[in-house]
Amino acid sequence: MTTDEVISKLDSDQKGISSNQARERLSQHGPNQIESTTKPSPLKIFIGKFKDYMVLVLIFAAIISFIAGETTNAYVILGIVVLVAIIGFVQEFKAEKAMEALREMVAPEADVIRDGQMSTIPAAELVLGDVVFLEAGDKVPADGRILEVTSLQVIESSLTGESMPVEKLALPLPEDMALADRKNMVFMGTIISQGNCRAIVTATGLGTELGRISGLMKQEQAEPPLKIKLQQLAKRQAFLVMVISAIVFILMFSRGLPVIDALIASIALAVAGIPEALPFIVTLALAFGTQAMAKKNAIIRRLPEVETLGSTTVICTDKTGTLTTGEMTLREIRTYRKIEVTGAGYDPSGQFISNGAKLDPTEEDLARILKIGVHANNSAIERANGGWRVVGDPTEGALIVAAKKAGILDKTRDGSNRFIEYPFDSERMRMTTVDEVHREGYIVSMKGAPEVVLSHCTETTSPNGTKTLTEEDRRSILAEADEMAENALRVLALAWKPISNNDPVEVDCIESGLIFAGLTGMMDPPRKEVPEAIRISKMAGIRTVMITGDHRLTARAIGRELGIGNGEVIEGVQLDRMSSEDLREHIDDVSVFARVTAEHKVRIVEALKARGHIVAMTGDGVNDAPALTAADIGVAMGRTGTEVTKEASDMVIADDNFATIVSAIEEGRRIFDNIRKGTSYLLSVSFAELATIFFAVALGFPLPLLAAQILWINVVAEEFPAIGLALEPSHSDIMKRKPRDPKESMPSRALMIYTLGIAAAIVAGTLGMYIITLQSNPDLSYARTVAFVGLGFFTVYNAYSSRSLQESVFRMNPLGNKTLLMGIAASILAILAVVYIPFMQFIFETRPLTSESWILILITGLVVVLAAEVMKKILSGLS
Repeated sequence: MTTDEVISKLDSDQKGISSNQARERLSQHGPNQIESTTKPSPLKIFIGKFKDYMVLVLIFAAIISFIAGETTNAYVILGIVVLVAIIGFVQEFKAEKAMEALREMVAPEADVIRDGQMSTIPAAELVLGDVVFLEAGDKVPADGRILEVTSLQVIESSLTGESMPVEKLALPLPEDMALADRKNMVFMGTIISQGNCRAIVTATGLGTELGRISGLMKQEQAEPPLKIKLQQLAKRQAFLVMVISAIVFILMFSRGLPVIDALIASIALAVAGIPEALPFIVTLALAFGTQAMAKKNAIIRRLPEVETLGSTTVICTDKTGTLTTGEMTLREIRTYRKIEVTGAGYDPSGQFISNGAKLDPTEEDLARILKIGVHANNSAIERANGGWRVVGDPTEGALIVAAKKAGILDKTRDGSNRFIEYPFDSERMRMTTVDEVHREGYIVSMKGAPEVVLSHCTETTSPNGTKTLTEEDRRSILAEADEMAENALRVLALAWKPISNNDPVEVDCIESGLIFAGLTGMMDPPRKEVPEAIRISKMAGIRTVMITGDHRLTARAIGRELGIGNGEVIEGVQLDRMSSEDLREHIDDVSVFARVTAEHKVRIVEALKARGHIVAMTGDGVNDAPALTAADIGVAMGRTGTEVTKEASDMVIADDNFATIVSAIEEGRRIFDNIRKGTSYLLSVSFAELATIFFAVALGFPLPLLAAQILWINVVAEEFPAIGLALEPSHSDIMKRKPRDPKESMPSRALMIYTLGIAAAIVAGTLGMYIITLQSNPDLSYARTVAFVGLGFFTVYNAYSSRSLQESVFRMNPLGNKTLLMGIAASILAILAVVYIPFMQFIFETRPLTSESWILILITGLVVVLAAEVMKKILSGLS
């Protein structure tokens, strides 16, 4: 359509609509905003915490306690259930709040023409037919058709993945154009990098391109593997408890004991067999771990996904802004000599070096080319959020930053006035300005494609001033430009000439007879911390795959600089010709993909998964959302990421940095290690309690432990050290191991053998001391106290030995986990309180112990430590 036809169809006007029309349309179509696609209510989050199998088992135990009249036990168990639910709710709610802070895709305000007047309104109030004014730096608030345009360029990477700005126009285009080719449209969430325009709003909210893709992303998330494994563990444990409880009930009842006594014994077994602290410890490890990640700029949106994160074998990452700074930087200048420019990004610190020697920026050839870059330029640099940012075109920004490094930017701009500008466009491939410069008169400055700029030059810079530009010079300069392009540099040529105020101002005259000043090569450089992060990833068995929409040469050069892949690059057009089987065959041999689309990214992820890899996929644009959903771990960029991408992700990287992803994987491994330690520790005690009671009853002895005593150990004495295990720091070998197999059960076969070995040592010690004491002392309560204290201290020994499931406890720093030491101290105090505080003696039916009993307990406890050392050796052989 023509612009007049569009205005007519939307019942609008060149001066916009009236305020009354706007109110009517807002009530009809709703606000211009995209709602969160996965935001659950706080009540739903809280209720969801009671659906966990382990929590259901705890509730079952509380019900049995109520039936048997053990109301104290029941209330304590229910208290633990509520505590676990609250902790899980708080952490998940905090994660959602963090996501709310990151939802900044829609511009907060818009400049709109209503009632013939320009005004600023909240972007959410925009409606169809509104005419908006957009200029450099603005975020487009809605989809719109361009009515008038002045040198407009828009960064549409959020929708198309292309990092370079797109030049826009106001002319009609053929129907059925691809999104990237709709050059007469602007789209919600994109950014104006240069120029300005007036546009009429054609779609708002979910009707925009951004909103449409957002709607496609509404789908149920698969259950995280960790949650499934814990549910399976809870089922197995519940079945084991019920079977053993039933056997003990039948045994006791068959011996003629009263039903209530048999039921109380069954309750004791049920309490013993349920690791009440496990849901709490798992949640605690996840909560503290994810908070640690958040401090390192990695926000986990779904806690159980941490397990998958720790199993990652491949990181598929975008290039721009993740591996690189996302800021175009001038790296090389060629006049009659080669000049290296140091520094990265928009920070104006760096040096100019030639042949290893630092140059004075005032040297004629260098100063001249930098000044041209300032004159033929409409961008600016300014301080922002403690750093620097470029306002305008990123390529022009690189020239501005270089001039700032040389200390000539402000002086050049303050000492000149723009007289004429012939702007860059896709046909001219150059920009030319005429500036009145203090003490120099009028200066023509041109920048553009090397072959175009050279065609307007008759002279060139030389060590002795200027000389005539020969055909041989032209071929040599173009060869240099090609060499720079091969190294992934974006090359611009710069030229100039002085003129007088009497010279003709026609463009043909202005742009002829120029002096060639040199070539500039710029690129988006790698982040300084990325090479080390990639090295750590390789050591950890994690492969990095770069997937970018940039050109093949750029992708290969960055890959080579960072050590990604073997130099082979596959482009999107090649992927189109490959079948899924061919791609799966080659996917392990290629680590760099260029000029890819959203569909290509999904195919790459699926091919890697088909080869058995656990894939983390990064993305920032809407076009990345399908690939993030397809990956095992979707990683969205917090700064540049769209709302849709964040909603499709499992993790958000607040600083858009690849190194943060690697750091998060290390943290994920630590968290899962601690969950394994905590699970083994708690299960070994539960198995020991079950076996102690079962064998004692089977051998005809009275119950060695009362339900209240077991509950005190499980909920109080056992839990304090478990908190310390959940917070165990990373060990030095954590990123030297290969990724863990995500299919292994929880606990794994090797870990279960270790756990049963420790449980056997605790059973032998507890039951042995109980029987010995019972035979020498007829006081059943005293013998039970020995068993209770012994079990409590064995638990403490076990906790300290569980700091590492591979390394000997005697080789570890004894003060390496102060939280665990405080937990052990609290656990010992809790045990002593039950034995020596009179009112607690009454509740738990305990007696003060003699020194002989204490010596027996402390010495016997060493059996647990020795068993742990032996089992670690066995475990290392099975792993």
